[in-house]
Amino acid sequence: MISFMLSENYAFELSILHNIRAFKDGISFFELTCTLDLYKADHHPKFSLMWVLLNLKIFEMNVYNINHVKEN
Repeated sequence: MISFMLSENYAFELSILHNIRAFKDGISFFELTCTLDLYKADHHPKFSLMWVLLNLKIFEMNVYNINHVKEN
């Protein structure tokens, strides 16, 4: 995993070639996810991109706010 700070409030994470589960537990044939979450919550706003092929996470990238939401 590669991670680093982009700014005072945002971080970047990248994970490449990570086995997510054994074939005996099930098979994720193909999954492609791209999300942009703009609502206010812990570690949001956030952008995520992930590709899974035959239980192997080819890559996952996240750019997210490192802060927690303050309670009123």
